[in-house]
Amino acid sequence: MSTCEFTSKSTYESTLETPPTEVAVQPHANATEALHLVKELARRDPQFAAALSASDSPQKAADLAQCHGIDVSPAALWRQRGTLAHGGVPTWRG
Repeated sequence: MSTCEFTSKSTYESTLETPPTEVAVQPHANATEALHLVKELARRDPQFAAALSASDSPQKAADLAQCHGIDVSPAALWRQRGTLAHGGVPTWRG
């Protein structure tokens, strides 16, 4: 079992039900695909969505996504900062 912790304003823990002990991060064909996966995960997983919204930087959001096997750059997240979660959050200061 693996644990991924994300701390910003809160702690997010995710446990994997199957081995391996670490999440295999697969590079995605392009940023659009990776962003789609982030949006889909935020829609399906309220805890992930809350942690994404609570992240205080695109880098922390990218680290959180990587804990879930999604390889997305902070720059790609920054460009889509108002469309990642319901309600237009997260929005990081420019």
